[in-house]
Amino acid sequence: MSDLSLFLGQFLRRPSEIRAIAPTGRAVAREMARLITPEMQAVAEIGAGTGTITQAILASGLPPERLALYELNAAFCARLQARFPGAMVYNLPAQEMVNIGRQDLDAVISGVPTLPMPDELQAAIVGAALAVMKPGAPFVQITYGPAPPLSGTVRARFGLRHQKSPRIWANLPPARVYVFRQARER
Repeated sequence: MSDLSLFLGQFLRRPSEIRAIAPTGRAVAREMARLITPEMQAVAEIGAGTGTITQAILASGLPPERLALYELNAAFCARLQARFPGAMVYNLPAQEMVNIGRQDLDAVISGVPTLPMPDELQAAIVGAALAVMKPGAPFVQITYGPAPPLSGTVRARFGLRHQKSPRIWANLPPARVYVFRQARER
């Protein structure tokens, strides 16, 4: 079964769980992974879906055993395990990453649809990521909307500053990538 077929099938079965209308395109995936280098020791991808972004992360030269993937959808997890046998795949929500034991992450790449989430859920996801990331490490987030994918309240709570990519039209729907980092002093 193709990634698109799997994605659409899961979208129809679990519309409240799958918020995008198609898997992430390759151009967005490359932008999401552009900060990843082979020298990084530990990277996490949350909301890994069918693995388009995962593929771009590994294409950067990062060894798969240094990559942890978090995905709520069990069918997507099975696909991720089959496609990326060296990566660690967790069928868990992003907030649970603090309970896995990995620390000092060099980056967290997020395909989780944070924009429509309430501030409390955004804060739980971002807070969990920041708790296991190295100081100043990037939290990379995709969005399809015109506003930053994390609310002003959440950004202020964690002292986050951001940079955004130009809109990437080669995606359905067009997307933008934000790179959030905690300010050095809060």
